[in-house]
Amino acid sequence: MTAAVWGDALFWLLAVVGVFLTGISKSGFAGGAGVVAVPLLALVVSPALAVTLMLPLLLVMDAQIITHHRRNLCPGELRALLPAALVGIALGSFLLTALPDAPLQLLLGAMSIGFALMQWRRPRLVARRGLGALMGGIAGATSTLIHAGGPPLNMYLATRQLPRAVWLSTAAVFFASVNVVKVFAYQAVDLWRLETLLLSAVLLPVAVAGILAGHRIQAVLSEAAFQRAVMVCLGLSGLLLIAKALA
Repeated sequence: MTAAVWGDALFWLLAVVGVFLTGISKSGFAGGAGVVAVPLLALVVSPALAVTLMLPLLLVMDAQIITHHRRNLCPGELRALLPAALVGIALGSFLLTALPDAPLQLLLGAMSIGFALMQWRRPRLVARRGLGALMGGIAGATSTLIHAGGPPLNMYLATRQLPRAVWLSTAAVFFASVNVVKVFAYQAVDLWRLETLLLSAVLLPVAVAGILAGHRIQAVLSEAAFQRAVMVCLGLSGLLLIAKALA
């Protein structure tokens, strides 16, 4: 499967679009944009290949973002989130290898549509005991399956009424920590391949370009408008994934 994608024009088109949008997302412009990369790639490759391809790129982006946001970290929030996130990562890694491609595509498609709908009508949670552990676990699992831990994490952080700088810093360190753990989790279930890493290396300039573009786009396009466009793309990707699985 991996060897075949090198000459696949559709794969490269979807990969460039997905990675570029993820770079914009990581720039701080639109936290939900990064959700769309794996559903797009999973239309043409296996979900397992899609997530392993994206992870090295996310780690590079994390390093760049932390240099900007590390000073406003809230350690207490991380203590509430990270232990349960580890459980979620273990569960997500198990599902990636235990489920055949068709059921996994159904799951990813349903998650994609769910996240798109949440953007239009975001649920309002009330802060209560254990909410950090619950949403941390969900974020760990969804991040492992689809690199989409942002929606559950942001739903929790919204209940904390944090200053924007603290919110961004906490989210940046949370995802950097989760992504580092996912390196070992993917290794434990034997997902890493040398050719996948080579694909990631080829796409690295696209990720950097997305980060740089994110800072510039903020001056000409509102975050809300960009998010709406991305969520439409995510919803359509989810529908196509479900159709592919059922076919």
